[in-house]
Amino acid sequence: LCEPVVTTVLPALRQQQQDLFIDTSQLVAAIKKQSPMQDQATIDKVISFLDDCAELMEFGELSILDIPCLCMFILGPLMAPENFPYHLEGKHDGIVKKEDILHVLEAFRSSHNKPFTFSIDTISGLLQA
Repeated sequence: LCEPVVTTVLPALRQQQQDLFIDTSQLVAAIKKQSPMQDQATIDKVISFLDDCAELMEFGELSILDIPCLCMFILGPLMAPENFPYHLEGKHDGIVKKEDILHVLEAFRSSHNKPFTFSIDTISGLLQA
């Protein structure tokens, strides 16, 4: 059941999607359009299985299609202390503001020429989950 999703649907979505996150309803619609699966319960099981296998990641109403990109270009820079040097100096009581996160992510994304977009609120929620 997962083969058409892994070989056709996910690659097509990854290629056309510039955001790291896709609304899960859009993912379901793409699966229904490009595969023989139409039953919602089956699609939910397939998405859950693909989440377990790290082909994608479900996060609330969103799905993350490119987990390596998420780790490399979002979570990695946010966990690197050198990206927040003033916090290493003991300033701001260790609190990082959304603006600081956005600045680090924008700088990292542009320095690596990555065209994806992201919502700082979504990333903040992901980090708090």
